[in-house]
Amino acid sequence: MGALPAMASWRINSSLGMIAVLVLALAVSIRVPAVQACLPHPDAPKFTLPRGTHGDPTLTPHEATLFHTPSTATARANLEHITSVPHVAGTPGDHAMATFVRDQFLQAGITNTSTDVVIDPQKVLLAYPVSRSLELIDRTGRVLSAAALSEDIVPSDPTSDTWWRNHTFNSYSPSGQVEGRLVYANFGMPEDFEALAAAGVSCKGAIVIMRYGVCFRGLKVKNAEDAGAVGSIIYSDPQQDGYGQGATYPNGPWRPSSSVQRGSIQFISTCAGDPARAYLPHNRTVDEVCGHSQQELIPQIPVLPLSWHDALPFLRTLGGPVGPEPFHGDLNLTYRMGPSGEDQIVKLKVNNTFQKSPVWNVIATIAGTAPEAEDHPVLLGNHRDAWVYGAADPNSGTAQLIEVARSFGALLKSGWRPRNTIILCSWSGEEFGLLGSTAWAEVNGDDPVDPSRPSTVGTLARASAYLNVDVGVSGPNFGVSGTPSLGQALLEVLEKVPHPQTHAPIAHSFNGQMNALGSGSDYTAFVDHLGIPSIDMHFSPDTAYGVYHSVYDSFEWMITEGDPTFEYHVAMARVWGLLALDLAGSSDDLTPQLLPINVSLQALAIDGYIASSKALLNGSNTNRVDFAPLNAAAAQFAQAASEVMATVEHLKGTPPSPERNAAVVAVNTRLGQVERAFLNPEGLPGRKWFRHVLQAPGLYTGYAPKTLPGVEHAITTQDWAQANQQVLAAAQYIAAAAKVLAVEK
Repeated sequence: MGALPAMASWRINSSLGMIAVLVLALAVSIRVPAVQACLPHPDAPKFTLPRGTHGDPTLTPHEATLFHTPSTATARANLEHITSVPHVAGTPGDHAMATFVRDQFLQAGITNTSTDVVIDPQKVLLAYPVSRSLELIDRTGRVLSAAALSEDIVPSDPTSDTWWRNHTFNSYSPSGQVEGRLVYANFGMPEDFEALAAAGVSCKGAIVIMRYGVCFRGLKVKNAEDAGAVGSIIYSDPQQDGYGQGATYPNGPWRPSSSVQRGSIQFISTCAGDPARAYLPHNRTVDEVCGHSQQELIPQIPVLPLSWHDALPFLRTLGGPVGPEPFHGDLNLTYRMGPSGEDQIVKLKVNNTFQKSPVWNVIATIAGTAPEAEDHPVLLGNHRDAWVYGAADPNSGTAQLIEVARSFGALLKSGWRPRNTIILCSWSGEEFGLLGSTAWAEVNGDDPVDPSRPSTVGTLARASAYLNVDVGVSGPNFGVSGTPSLGQALLEVLEKVPHPQTHAPIAHSFNGQMNALGSGSDYTAFVDHLGIPSIDMHFSPDTAYGVYHSVYDSFEWMITEGDPTFEYHVAMARVWGLLALDLAGSSDDLTPQLLPINVSLQALAIDGYIASSKALLNGSNTNRVDFAPLNAAAAQFAQAASEVMATVEHLKGTPPSPERNAAVVAVNTRLGQVERAFLNPEGLPGRKWFRHVLQAPGLYTGYAPKTLPGVEHAITTQDWAQANQQVLAAAQYIAAAAKVLAVEK
């Protein structure tokens, strides 16, 4: 059993929530959970939101409509329909479900004109399985063992018998046939390959087997490729999400022996989205957008995912030294590093087909009544494509998005209109690497002339927030990752929605921790590339959920294990809709309404990010990095944030007047634009697409976020010149954000 790295958490203690003390808390886990794109990484920095800032739990008439409209019956019926056929991105099933979601939006009463609900096709590079095999052979080529490469039919699960159960694969794996002795590299992290080298185990010319967990699967493959491997296998150890966690499906929620985790293996932390940029955003190639070629963004060695049942006979061939404690999983064997014996050779064959073809987003727009210059749109997004059926990932969120659409449709039928535009987004291609959302964001959000900056015109240039729900329900615990400035608005909403289990407000059982955002879901382009404040919400178990990316993520799993009553579906739809309403406002208010963005929380988070970076220095390295510019910029931002929030409080108590209206418009502009000031047009070192200086996915983790990522990466690689340069860069853009907030005197 391996130990997790220390987890950083910043706690705010204040009855008013405006004055806070930051405490760095460390937690260590003795078991390493699986890493899933839909859930926050266990090593994610956490910002604990202030208690005592909750709003009035009573509902306004408009809020009551959003609260009472979501229905367990319609959520169940829609999820059953969506999961009735496989709908992998770009397939006929995906197009059929795009049409279904569009029709549900229209039937909800979102619009009276066809131009407000559209199917948005985006041409992207996709990959599908044709055939594959994995054999253990001797030196004469005689087959000693062969992997089944098939997920078992479960008699009680009527959708488990599908073509896709016999075609498990990793998208963007190249085709190829390779042979080599087997080496075990644990989770495939850089330190795991360092441990192999220290033990005298070479990966050169080997096939490297690694287990899921800790870092994104694509980075495991990249690390193996860099170490000289000719092929890679990634298997699901029961320690992470199988019998090591509890009873397995269909007798419980965890991964059964034949279950395989599919998934993309592009290098998502280098550049998200289509690795070919087939849609040519503003006529730019992938090299121009990402700073890397297609070949640099996807593996060049064949890769295959495996169940633990199929992996077991291959792992048992391993000789060599016993791996250190962190290498040990829960299978009944000795976890050796390898290699396998000279007469035990692994033969891996992958045949995938690549094609450039469309995926289909669905975009529904509820136009706001505010003048264009005062309109701060709020976007709600969920991806619809799945690795087969996707009852939890992502279509629990899709069913919830339809419930939100029904709720806003009910409001529209009553004559209500939002003051700020609301955009509902059903994305496709997320499972391949955030393809649909990234394409739409680049086409509609990047400056068509200067590719290094977001556009200063159009809907996304004024957007106040992007609210994401991927896996809406896979367990009972509410969790969130997001931009800290949206935290207070979220807490106030959580006071209004009861938890399905306790029936008390969700706020009372929520631990208050807001994880930093990395990557792994559709918020990535909006926050990391365009600088739009974002949130990603879910109900989940304490760790991973066991049928992730398998054929068993089915309607049957949801009604027996995930959310049998669909009360969690309704609860998330309520939270999502009420938060969107809070940001959008109502046309009933004839005067401009203040955006519910608390930048003082962002200031406190920045202090925590700096403390986290400093904590990486130790011993003789403590004076290698000069944090003075960052400290000064953070103080400048905190002062500006304090002043603008004081102005907000003053305006809340000021009667309507032309002067107040003008002041509200000015404050909203500052609050709505400040996150974009954290964008560095040059991007992070070696990662020009990732522009945000406060957070990004870790280069070696893929999903998990790193705060002050340029600084932290340089410190961990002991590149002191770059560390000091990144301190200056981060300080520059934090100071720029302070200037955006600065109260005119």
